[in-house]
Amino acid sequence: MKNKKSILLTVVAIVLTLCVSTFAVLAAENEYEGSDLPVSESYVLRALNQLEARINAKIDALAKALANRPASPDTNAPTTEVPPAQTEAPATTAPDTKTDTETDTDTVPAPTVDYSIVYLTKGQALVGNCEFILRSGTATALCPGLNGLSDLTAGADLPAGTSITQNHLLLIPRNDGRGVVVTSADAYFMVRGTYAVETP
Repeated sequence: MKNKKSILLTVVAIVLTLCVSTFAVLAAENEYEGSDLPVSESYVLRALNQLEARINAKIDALAKALANRPASPDTNAPTTEVPPAQTEAPATTAPDTKTDTETDTDTVPAPTVDYSIVYLTKGQALVGNCEFILRSGTATALCPGLNGLSDLTAGADLPAGTSITQNHLLLIPRNDGRGVVVTSADAYFMVRGTYAVETP
């Protein structure tokens, strides 16, 4: 509040100085006969005193208004927020639902990453439940039932007797006698999964 009153007093002083300077300039610019000014010094002083009294009354009124006004909360004050307590959920383990009657054969083994190189001669068949790639030679699809082989590269189903395209990834989805028969003198396959070689 002291700072605000000091600022107002400074403004009043500047206003008074400007008033006096204005009267002096007006007096200097006009020519008069004799030494008398159009306004007497006592009149100017009386007017300045009245102006000062009015300004002081305004300052006092403003000071009282500021003193009676309720203090507003300081919005610039830093607020400290307490973060909510973080509770770590206990690790849950899957219940062991395996019964005594189940054996290890019920679990599905993870597929091996490596491919095996399999060499076959004419007439031999590669059967099983596996993925394979024909690298050299020729072969045809062997499908005793209605379903064929899955050509994963072409996105097609290959029925029995369909020629196998080299370097395509094929899948024998079920171990039900489906496979591939070599029609050239020999052939090389890359195989991953469970397979068997049948010789006629």
